[in-house]
Amino acid sequence: MKHLLFTVIYLITSTLIFTTNIYSEGKEWAESKRKKGVQVLLRPYAGSNIDEFLGRTEIDASISQVIAILLDPASCKSLYYECKELVTLQGEDKKSVVYVRNGAPWPVNDRDVLMDRVFEQNPKSLSTTMKMKRTESVAKPIPSGVTRMDSFEGVWRIVPLANGKLKVEYQAHFEPGGSVPQSVINLVLTDTPYETLLNLRKLVEQDKHKDAKFNWIKEPEAPKAE
Repeated sequence: MKHLLFTVIYLITSTLIFTTNIYSEGKEWAESKRKKGVQVLLRPYAGSNIDEFLGRTEIDASISQVIAILLDPASCKSLYYECKELVTLQGEDKKSVVYVRNGAPWPVNDRDVLMDRVFEQNPKSLSTTMKMKRTESVAKPIPSGVTRMDSFEGVWRIVPLANGKLKVEYQAHFEPGGSVPQSVINLVLTDTPYETLLNLRKLVEQDKHKDAKFNWIKEPEAPKAE
């Protein structure tokens, strides 16, 4: 009887795990917004009530120009949606720890987070990523009136296209911590990638960091004229 009970529990648990894995893998992106050359998609994130977002667009720029914009602390307010402060606390361009503070509509507290930030480039495709993840490797006090995010994980993807342009994607999931109305979260999920990518395109069009170069980045060859 005891052996039978353990067998039943095992079968139920295995079924639940299998079902959960199938459900997670089968989650599809759903378009939330498409405007001015920027597309935003959302999908459920396993174990969270907050969706994951993905924004994408195409721009005419070098990989190094995009990286320079992402790295520039002065670009915080002109690039990232609702960004108030971006400071490099440790490391260098290719690998660093940064502090980011984002604004929030009253009466919600601003949010901040400490993140590891790492760049990688595929030597064959030249696709380049900037991966970001919440860290506690560096201590920094939480300012008054600010709530620290429980988690943040994201990635920027810069992918060279055959037409000489770049496909740029910004994907992330976060847990804001504290109490945030669902209406505010829903707004942020779409507005953050949309406004950020729109701002990136504007900065590129303004030739911001146009001549930037990094010795650890290889640029694709210019497409041959027909």
